[in-house]
Amino acid sequence: MKIALFLICPILTLSICCSATAAEDYTQFSLPESAITRLGKGTLGEVRFSPDGSRLAVCSSVGIWLYDPQTGKEVDLLVRTDSVYPFPFAYSPDGKTIATGSRDKTWVTTGPRGSSISPVRDFTVQLWDVTTGEEKATLRGHERRIYAISYSPDGATIATAGGRGDNTVYLWDTATGKSKGMLERHTGSVNAVVYSPDGNTIATASSDDTVRLWDATTAKHKTTLTGHAKRVNAVVYSPDGNTIATASSDDTVRLWDVRTRKHKITLRGHTDSVSAVVYSPDGNTIVSTSSDKTVRLWNAHTGKHEATFTGHTDRVTSVAYSPNGKTIATVSGGRHSNDSTVRLWNTKTGETQAVLIGHHHINAIAYASDGETLTCQQMNGVRSWDAKTGKHKTTRIHKVKDTSTEYSHAGGISAYSPDGSMVATVGSLDTVQLLDARTRKRKAALKHTNYLDWIYMMVTDREYGIDAMAFSPDGNTIVTGGGYYTNDEGMVYLWHTRTRKRKTIYKGHGYVSSVAFSPDGGTIAAGNWENEVRLWHAVTGEELQTIHTRHKGGVLSLMYSPDGTTIATGGGYTDTTVHLLDANTGTLKTILKGHTDGVTSIVYSPDGNMIATGSRDGTVRLWETDTGKHKATFTGHTEVTSVVYSPDGRTLASRNTDGTVLLWEITPTPRTE
Repeated sequence: MKIALFLICPILTLSICCSATAAEDYTQFSLPESAITRLGKGTLGEVRFSPDGSRLAVCSSVGIWLYDPQTGKEVDLLVRTDSVYPFPFAYSPDGKTIATGSRDKTWVTTGPRGSSISPVRDFTVQLWDVTTGEEKATLRGHERRIYAISYSPDGATIATAGGRGDNTVYLWDTATGKSKGMLERHTGSVNAVVYSPDGNTIATASSDDTVRLWDATTAKHKTTLTGHAKRVNAVVYSPDGNTIATASSDDTVRLWDVRTRKHKITLRGHTDSVSAVVYSPDGNTIVSTSSDKTVRLWNAHTGKHEATFTGHTDRVTSVAYSPNGKTIATVSGGRHSNDSTVRLWNTKTGETQAVLIGHHHINAIAYASDGETLTCQQMNGVRSWDAKTGKHKTTRIHKVKDTSTEYSHAGGISAYSPDGSMVATVGSLDTVQLLDARTRKRKAALKHTNYLDWIYMMVTDREYGIDAMAFSPDGNTIVTGGGYYTNDEGMVYLWHTRTRKRKTIYKGHGYVSSVAFSPDGGTIAAGNWENEVRLWHAVTGEELQTIHTRHKGGVLSLMYSPDGTTIATGGGYTDTTVHLLDANTGTLKTILKGHTDGVTSIVYSPDGNMIATGSRDGTVRLWETDTGKHKATFTGHTEVTSVVYSPDGRTLASRNTDGTVLLWEITPTPRTE
């Protein structure tokens, strides 16, 4: 069955003072109409204190989460649409507005062909009213994703830094939204931008290993600070404006004299890339964070190392000092993080005051057959949850190798065996993990490629992926679909769940993007990028039929009706339709029209009376299976990647590209006589 058919997300809880406490109210924040709850908080980005210190703002893929910095409790969510990694944001100096980096439209495909984001026409900066959560303005002009945002001290100008392929800083008038100029000299992505305290100078840090200083009024280049051996990830002014601190992937922090523009001190101690740096409000302390999982404090005047805070289990990516100087907030985030937490530290004792959890990026989830358990697949492991209470049951963590891009292809498939004893997940490009459903211990790994295959991929520049998986109705067999997606070569394998033996069903042209067993287990259906649905005998492997559909951009989703008489298929990319095909003849029976963008997933209700479809247009639609009549539309996502029914058919879960899920209550519809 297609990747999209097994997705939902857990209710995550908040950990206060290093212990979990009930904090379920956040699931109701800013819900769209008709939604029961939101599960998950999205992938972590940056952290900031409000200028008055009353709120801790944590930016994620779903929006800006606002916390009480004293208790660590969620107090609000400012939902933002079309967010894009690394989720930069900034408070205005008066604290009334938040500026965020977004995108107007991205075509995110569900198959490995879309393992990297398709070109985006327009990246934007959105200005939000902190009190009402309403959008105040949209600033347009960036051609690539935005890496950093900074307000001028007087709040009249916003500087936004362009990422890879852009290398430009744009200046915007906050009152009119019009461009005030551009800073163009860097030869690499601009990773950070900051104003001097007096507002006269702008400092920018870049992947070209330099820091550049610019006149904030004329946008003219002043000077270039050189000395770092690798990319510069962050730059910050001291409160008095006399010193600049820069953080680099060369594992160091450098301090520069603003007047002479000369290097003063190098802070050494980190053992991996330094990702962020910040001054304490009194200017006496510098805090740096690193991929070595530590937070280090330094004397800002002498450069002497004063303390190391440990507790994060993966790279620390963002840091903020509270205005009163008593608290440091740090983030270990990103889609591939094994940590995904925000930690609040006491600056005097170094003790952890609170750990804010719930920001894991959810790739996939499956209901157990009894409907009582949800298994959630994340980048760093598998978690199971009580489907009724949302309480966490078990966790199996596996570390994932960090990647340079947030959008690398990463499995995202999870399925229970029919008897509920086993969970199959795709956690890497070429391996299916079989886990015991009760203990979550790994039983086996079904690896699709070997050493010779990897040599072949390196020589031919081909990359392998698994994009579809399904259990047979008796649970004895798993079918997987995928192939070498860079060359549109498809493969379908059968695996015996007990012996782990593999049988090749298909190798040939057309990357396989969806698979399903017929309800009787006798037939395997697979959709591919060539707009075909191929049918094979599940035992002999004999090809029974090839159905040439009218889809465009491939058959990216596919499902049998519960009675086995119909195959529902969804097209890819620009195809907005769902086709209902006669399972025996391949004849087109009905076309479901209504979505305005590609259909990413299809699922039948357990009783077979309804079909639910999810689309990149951000909606979930319900249809009567007998008549094809549209029954309801649920709106609230940016791009729906998957939909799934609960076993009792009363709840529908839809997953967004931001890694969160919305649950919708469904009223059962009798079959039309």
